[in-house]
Amino acid sequence: MTTNTHLTREWFLNAVKAINKQIDPKFALSKEKALELYNKEISPYGYPSHQKMIGSDAIEMYALNSCIINNKFKGLKNAPTVGSGFALDLSNHVTYYILDDLAESLMNTDVPKDSSVVQLIKLDVLPVFNVVFSNDFEKIGNEKSSLAKKISIAYVDEGLSIQIYQGKANKDSLYYRFEFLIPFNTDSGLASISETQKYFFDNNYHYKNYYSDIATRVDVHGYDAERYEMARDLMYSFSDVVIPQVYKFVINLLCLMTSEPDIISVEKPKSNYVPTNGKGFNTQKMSNVPNVHWLGADFTTSVKYFNTLVTGNGSAKKSHWRRGHWHTISQGPGRLQKKLRWFKPVFIKGNKQEVESWRQSNILMKN
Repeated sequence: MTTNTHLTREWFLNAVKAINKQIDPKFALSKEKALELYNKEISPYGYPSHQKMIGSDAIEMYALNSCIINNKFKGLKNAPTVGSGFALDLSNHVTYYILDDLAESLMNTDVPKDSSVVQLIKLDVLPVFNVVFSNDFEKIGNEKSSLAKKISIAYVDEGLSIQIYQGKANKDSLYYRFEFLIPFNTDSGLASISETQKYFFDNNYHYKNYYSDIATRVDVHGYDAERYEMARDLMYSFSDVVIPQVYKFVINLLCLMTSEPDIISVEKPKSNYVPTNGKGFNTQKMSNVPNVHWLGADFTTSVKYFNTLVTGNGSAKKSHWRRGHWHTISQGPGRLQKKLRWFKPVFIKGNKQEVESWRQSNILMKN
């Protein structure tokens, strides 16, 4: 299978055929299901291409399966022995495109510390949904070359299974998929960030991630030991930096979808053409164009301005966020009914630049 970036329908069907030959036939994806997956979304303008995302999935699966079949991981600790393919049931997979204002506000909201708040989260929005960030959103990830562009959230027996697609949306490079689990906690519903990080290593998620990473990057003729070390180091950075960021986003988003279900809106698509690669004007027409599901289409960031001009011994104020938080509100008969309420973060627009300009003008006037 060639790993080109021209992710046409024909290329994807051929990729699925190649993967089907590598896995147990009972998990093979039929042509009809492959077309359903390819046609499932048309990403709105300014968001990563759905077709490029699933193309990256296909390349990663094929590469990992090839390494397993050809014993490229032989002798390595906790190396995978079974390959993977695409999910057979796509009926419950919903994709939401989130606006930058809402995504940033969620990232500037503290996760509820009170276990009773977390227990109010309704998980009926699951079993599976995806959240796609705009090309311009840069708040989740290790660095600008490895930003989270999509997060998949799935309800499983052990907790919430999280997959993060990282990459650069406006480049030809692949999206790399990493995953972890937010386990259920019998005392408080969902585990804390530190418990989630511990679970990541205790249950060998780091091995699973960096073998996938190695498979898509090593030379096809052999195993690259140096790449193995780099991938291992990447997993520690992923645990320290990305897991806390994504945990915060996921918990806050589930709280919001529980307390304000109207945050979701649906729009008919404006185009029935999809790009076939990451640049230029190569497109492909689609039939039965799906609707676009938005998160935060009418949401606006709360902004306050620090306008008082500083004189005397006063100090200038930098722009900053006043963090948001969650509370439970008691209501109904006997105030026994509990409801989540979001006290939204506020962006404080500072006056430091104005103050510096005022001070400089005063200095010039005195001279």
